[in-house]
Amino acid sequence: MHRHLVALGVAAVILAGCSAPSTQPAVTTAAPAATSSSAIPTPTPTLTPTKAADATAVATELKAKVPSITGITTVTEELDSNKLLGRPNQYTSAAWIADAGATPGETGIDSGAVVEVFANEADATARSEYILRILKKAGPAFGTEWHHQKGNVLLRVSGVLSPSVNDQYKAAVGS
Repeated sequence: MHRHLVALGVAAVILAGCSAPSTQPAVTTAAPAATSSSAIPTPTPTLTPTKAADATAVATELKAKVPSITGITTVTEELDSNKLLGRPNQYTSAAWIADAGATPGETGIDSGAVVEVFANEADATARSEYILRILKKAGPAFGTEWHHQKGNVLLRVSGVLSPSVNDQYKAAVGS
């Protein structure tokens, strides 16, 4: 946890040094660094829109397809550490997915994966690009994530999980 606080402090300094003000709020959680030296993947553009309107429903569908999922938490205003739930251009619902490959007891992306549902595809794309831009600039010590987008649904998979587990999430959200 201490590493995350230090990482967030350095990220804040990096972001504060940018010359143009951001219209996006800062990300307040980051995944632990992945053991792989691979670059941060870009969002998958070939996925088709989903019928699911609720993040918990999407997470429940994923749980039926990804054996390492151990639990789902519906994000409420009180639980939302990012304070983005229901705000303009941000997610309308979110769910944390606990995965056996992540650290037990963690929340958010640190628990394994996060499903975020937006009012439209453009907002989901903007959120994905924003997070990936920050993580790329800050470096792998601040965490890595895979992002899989299907219309207005953004699935963020923690870089602490193995690539083969990420492949399961990718297949599940794309099927």
